[in-house]
Amino acid sequence: MGTRKQQAKQTRRERRAAKEAAREEARRAERRQQRITLAVIAGILLLGGALIGFTIYEQRQEEAEARAEQEELLAEIEEQEEAVADRPVACGAEAPAGAGDEREPYDEAPPDVLDEGADYRATIETSCGELVIDLDAEAAPETVNAFVFLAEDGFYDGREVFRHDESLEVLQAGSPNDALDGDVGFELPSETARAEEEGYPSGSVALASFGGPDSGGSQFFLVYGEAFEELAGQQDELMFTNFGEVVDGREVLDEIVDLGAIGELLAPDGPAPAERVYIESVSVEGAD
Repeated sequence: MGTRKQQAKQTRRERRAAKEAAREEARRAERRQQRITLAVIAGILLLGGALIGFTIYEQRQEEAEARAEQEELLAEIEEQEEAVADRPVACGAEAPAGAGDEREPYDEAPPDVLDEGADYRATIETSCGELVIDLDAEAAPETVNAFVFLAEDGFYDGREVFRHDESLEVLQAGSPNDALDGDVGFELPSETARAEEEGYPSGSVALASFGGPDSGGSQFFLVYGEAFEELAGQQDELMFTNFGEVVDGREVLDEIVDLGAIGELLAPDGPAPAERVYIESVSVEGAD
């Protein structure tokens, strides 16, 4: 009898011990899983931190490179500004009277100054010599009228050939402030009959327009190559008035072109002749 009781107690103790051992194993397994989970989380956090750190590093590197490039560009622009400002006058000439003085805009469009049926020829005296231009008053009456009026009024005297765009193969002049944004105070219609017939061959004199047709004023192009004609031909609508042709002094035009250009980073005016070229005077002759 006593032996059976002892065996029952022993069995209960063994069962309790087995249950306790099972619970302890479950607790150890849970702790192992927690450690694994924490390790995975820590790894993810470390990896994420590394990725964030690398991304921030990359961003800072890119920002530093962008700042360096910007500083380099600004330094180049400043260098070009100084070079343009310090240019000598071309061809051994001197700056004419009134050079650099800004012209005041006119209050109204030019009066009629052309004689009906007359042919007009302009002589532009530059720092490098004379350019003689036949003006086509028949094809571009309003443009030629304005050009003759401005010439006779002394508007062009002392103005600079302020732009040399080698990509377009043009020289540009006639601005009241020797810059693209010069405002003469009036706008001229686009008169494109000659351009539609002949285009803009080398030697053409074309009215500069800004933003579209019917926006010309006092500024004009001296075309010395084919690139300008190719560009103008790509426009949906011709807007540059071809109002004349260099008929004498082409060697002078070539000499100005051969000076080259500097200041390609100087927006919006762009590159200028490597040496200053002035319009000293413009005289106009008309004959019946």
